[in-house]
Amino acid sequence: MSTATQAYTMNPRALQRWREQRLAMEPQPDGGVRATFRFDGSTCGNIPLAMIYEVEVGPEADGRPIRALCVAPLAGDSGHTRMCSYLETGGRILEVADAEKPLLGQPLAAVLDWKPQLSPAGCLCAAASRNHKWSAVLQTLHLALYAVPKSL
Repeated sequence: MSTATQAYTMNPRALQRWREQRLAMEPQPDGGVRATFRFDGSTCGNIPLAMIYEVEVGPEADGRPIRALCVAPLAGDSGHTRMCSYLETGGRILEVADAEKPLLGQPLAAVLDWKPQLSPAGCLCAAASRNHKWSAVLQTLHLALYAVPKSL
């Protein structure tokens, strides 16, 4: 599947950069892939925060179904504790964010048709900003798995 025929909602150059700088993939014995994506953002008070998104997809022969999704602060990060929603919920926002599993069970390609409300805010306080991060993560993974490498 060529990215030339794909309709990414995010800038393909940004996706390519994230693929190179933020995404790590580990092949699984069954042909699936376990991916880790590092997100660096900030609170509304401009405090940096770092989150780790993990995605597991099945084999290509099965349509790369999304088998697992999780998000958590990067080990050692304290910026997430300064998010408005973290302070207002006593930290429960992390449970809310991790419980949201957009497109779980669907083929990875479903991200190309997924049109949730999005907000590019650097935090995880609102559902739209959490959707924006998941969209970036899943589209980056899709690009990494399906992009035709540029010829030299």
